[in-house]
Amino acid sequence: MMPMGLNSTRFISYHEINVRGTDLIEDAFGLNASFCDVINLLRYVEAVPERDLTDKLIEKIRKHH
Repeated sequence: MMPMGLNSTRFISYHEINVRGTDLIEDAFGLNASFCDVINLLRYVEAVPERDLTDKLIEKIRKHH
């Protein structure tokens, strides 16, 4: 019987962690990143920013320089 409060987990270094063959995005978020899934996600990304966003960015750049 082990005393309470003791941790028997072996310490490992970062370099000992093997992630070969593991899709880290899929593992972290449960996202299946097959080709069709990526294409479907890209439909939510605006290729051209809205005019208001562009104007705000230009204004901030001009204030900075």
